Amino acid sequence: MDTTARSPRATRRPTRRARVLGVVALLASAAGAVAGAGAAQAAAPLTGDGGAAWRSYELVNSARAQAGLPALGLTEEANRVATDWAFRMAGEANLHHNPDLSVQMRGWSLVAENVGVGADSDQLQGAFMASPGHRANILRPEVSVVGLGAVRSGDGRLWVVQVFEQPAGPVPFLQVQTHQAPAPQPLPAPAAAPAPQVDRDTRDAR
Repeated sequence: MDTTARSPRATRRPTRRARVLGVVALLASAAGAVAGAGAAQAAAPLTGDGGAAWRSYELVNSARAQAGLPALGLTEEANRVATDWAFRMAGEANLHHNPDLSVQMRGWSLVAENVGVGADSDQLQGAFMASPGHRANILRPEVSVVGLGAVRSGDGRLWVVQVFEQPAGPVPFLQVQTHQAPAPQPLPAPAAAPAPQVDRDTRDAR
């Protein structure tokens, strides 16, 4: 069942009508792996995976194209916020949402977030699209910006953050050259994970 609550951050800007939508969490690793990895995971090396982030971007826009929606552009700010949060989750071995998303993203009229952990971008995208909350964020017609963050933890799991935004005004998009997409590093995948599990929590702040 969906739950809705007001974001405490939203009360700081009473003159701005905005929504923080789709605060959704996805767990695609073995049951208990995230909760039990704690201290050991915090000391493990973390590696930003640009190839996985790019693959996630391609999959998001592919899904939108199939639904007849325009592709989303990339911005430096959205990528930075998404990547920073992916590192935070991986470092803590704790899948959760960015409580400061609405503050870290500036000049928006709508902002949303998907977070997940699993074997690779394709597995996570499949689970996102199978979840109504995640799918709604990816196929939200009113957003025009996406930021992607992907980080490999020492156990080989991939932590992914997708930040969606509708800016309140014009923003500079990053130049995208699809033929120069980086190739992902061959890293070990987690041992046989069950079908992804989705835990959904939606907040709507006005």
